[in-house]
Amino acid sequence: MQKRHSIRHLAWRSGVAVVSQAMMFSGLYPVVPHLVRGRVAPKTLLAEWGMSAAVSAARPVGFFPLPGARSEGPRPIIVLHGYAMNRANFVPLAFRLSRKGLGPIVGFEYWTLGRTAAAARQLAWFVEHVQTMTGSPQVDIIGHSMGGVVARYYVALGGGDGAVHRLITIGSPHGGTDVSRIGIGHANRELFIGSKLLTRLAAAPRPVVTRLTTILSNGDALVPASQQAEIPGAERIVFDDLGHVAMLGSRRVAREIITRLK
Repeated sequence: MQKRHSIRHLAWRSGVAVVSQAMMFSGLYPVVPHLVRGRVAPKTLLAEWGMSAAVSAARPVGFFPLPGARSEGPRPIIVLHGYAMNRANFVPLAFRLSRKGLGPIVGFEYWTLGRTAAAARQLAWFVEHVQTMTGSPQVDIIGHSMGGVVARYYVALGGGDGAVHRLITIGSPHGGTDVSRIGIGHANRELFIGSKLLTRLAAAPRPVVTRLTTILSNGDALVPASQQAEIPGAERIVFDDLGHVAMLGSRRVAREIITRLK
């Protein structure tokens, strides 16, 4: 369970969702970012548009438990969505994880216009809650885009090292992204290349217990793998032809995650 939000907060979330939906259904995303980057491989672009529209259409599913919510695997898995999105983005991946006996799988919702540190503090509470409810001393976390940065902040600077067995991030701007400038909220500056937040994260000690895997793609117009430096001590997996959202629906990405979580 997560805390109830005020009517004002819910109105803001609804507004952000409407804008996000409009961009994805109209094709403003992903067409514009791919054109700006000069990455216009038709197959990659169409796959990204299709997946983006699909997860947008599935947004109401986020009100219900994810596939695998009642699975009994090695450890609970907490998934964190990206900027302006919700946990419904993880339905395809959660389905594949649950079929391999992984879970239970639960989604963590946070306010993407807020501060990363605040989201990480809420995540810390949520992790403790999941540990209490399941009796598991550790959890695994999968974070997409901004969600991966929130989870890394929790592990590196918020006391999460040890509570998290493995952290896997997908398309997360650990080194920043210039696309953040077109957004609103604190992510506008916190996720920009060279920001104070990302500099602090880069200088944080390596996790002692938690193992970090970053999954990136050269076909990602929002967080290109080529712009993301390697994180010392972290495993790095790079694809060539997957878009930012398409990675969530990719069987290849799912196989890499399943291998590590089992």
